Amino acid sequence: MGLELVEKFGHLLPSTENMDKIKQVVAHIGLYIGLIGYTAIGAKIFQMIENPHEVDTLETYQALLISKREVFLRSIWNESSNNVNYRETIDQLLVDYETVVEEAVNNGINVVTQDFTISWNYIQSVFFSTTILTTIGYGNFAPVTFPGRLFCIFFAIIGIPFTLSVIADVGQIFATLMTTIWDKVKPVMEKYKIFKEKTEDEEEEVGFADNIKTAGGALLFLIVFLSFGAYFISIYEDLTFFDAFYFCFITMTTIGFGDIVPNIVGDEKTAYMLLCTIYILVGMTVFTTIIEIVRRQYAESWRKMQELRAQIQAQLRLADHLRKLGEKGGLDADAAAELEAIRGNLAKYKGKMGKGFEDIAIDELDWVNNNKRMKAVTIIFYETSL
Repeated sequence: MGLELVEKFGHLLPSTENMDKIKQVVAHIGLYIGLIGYTAIGAKIFQMIENPHEVDTLETYQALLISKREVFLRSIWNESSNNVNYRETIDQLLVDYETVVEEAVNNGINVVTQDFTISWNYIQSVFFSTTILTTIGYGNFAPVTFPGRLFCIFFAIIGIPFTLSVIADVGQIFATLMTTIWDKVKPVMEKYKIFKEKTEDEEEEVGFADNIKTAGGALLFLIVFLSFGAYFISIYEDLTFFDAFYFCFITMTTIGFGDIVPNIVGDEKTAYMLLCTIYILVGMTVFTTIIEIVRRQYAESWRKMQELRAQIQAQLRLADHLRKLGEKGGLDADAAAELEAIRGNLAKYKGKMGKGFEDIAIDELDWVNNNKRMKAVTIIFYETSL
């Protein structure tokens, strides 16, 4: 019965190739969901640990601020100006009040309204967890309790490698996507002569020009991305465009000085905080994507360079062998024609070998170009049948 069902409905089952693709997609999605869940759970634990301590501290400083203010004002009205110790008493009360004001301000109390805003709510705990996982660490607020700091250590030890793995995974996907899009767009650009296709000779001239173009394009894209974020951040924050751009750059590179941070205090800033969090994660992925694209370009150029080095070495050995045969009078017409072709090919490369070709073993090319010599150290050996 089982075999009959398999034969009957077997064609509906996905093929092995499709199953592998499904497994890869599920693995990627599982990785992202895992990071979201890890961040959400970590944020909740931070809130549960730090929020009660913060509320207790703020209420204490709030009450102390109000009481010291009342004491100071009452002393001004009640103390007689004729009292010998009046000035000393008022000065001491003022110093005490200023000390409390400073401590209250440092802990988040608004001196004017004598009110406070909770920093360790859930949304801001999510943002704090994100700064840990991305290693940005602004430092505008941090755990102060022993359990909170202990949990922070273990949360970072597990979460940072996890986050970097996710960012690297997304970066590779973006890099592959951009490469695929370019492969699709390139023929269209060649068709309408927007992009000039390289000839075979131009393809053989391996250098760092393509790498420079790739790096320049990546840098331009990065500037546009940072400018886009800076524009919107400058709208929500009291910042100039340059300061907002500076903040975006310091954040995406995970330097995170903390001199400029998003103002996410208050429930009305929840949506803004979530947008900042998403922008930071996407921005770090963009950085990873750019690095991955440049790395691939460099690897491809290096591979072509190695192939060209091998070809030049082989042609040099063959040309040297044919030249020696010619000097001994053992070179026929076909071999002489082959030697001339090799001479022309080597002459083409001689003036165009940039960085990465200095160490090709070219002992003598006197017969190639006006009796000039090119000497270098040989580090690559190429075996031929000659």
